[in-house]
Amino acid sequence: MNKYKKNVGQATVEMALVLPLFLFTVIGIFDFGRAMHSWSTLNYQCIQAARAATKRIHPLIARDMFTPTTHATIETVDAVFWKFRSPMMAKSNYSTPVFDGVGVNGAETVVVKASFDFSPITPLLGSFVGGEGKPGTITLSASAKERKE
Repeated sequence: MNKYKKNVGQATVEMALVLPLFLFTVIGIFDFGRAMHSWSTLNYQCIQAARAATKRIHPLIARDMFTPTTHATIETVDAVFWKFRSPMMAKSNYSTPVFDGVGVNGAETVVVKASFDFSPITPLLGSFVGGEGKPGTITLSASAKERKE
């Protein structure tokens, strides 16, 4: 009698137990990378929009004034914000970005805030962490604050 006959199904059973955990872990790592990419892009968008809002249109004119004519308009800042959006991030998952201090008389600082609803692929991850917007999503937020030139 063959002494290895009794262990024929052992590898199959072990693989059936370990494979789902392994795949869940790999997909979780992939989701974590996507979430980091989304948050990093959102943060970069806020920083670039804040930089565009704080630059003077004409550096030598009215250096001590902060008016809507000396700095960029909200439309320009909004265009810069969307210029740096990642193609991987759907525009419909963004909340409307907030531009504080843009186009305001006397405002010396600009604050740009935005949030994005991230939908993970990993099963149940969105329900564990939760989001403020849609169920099954994780809300990522970023902001940037800069002083006008």
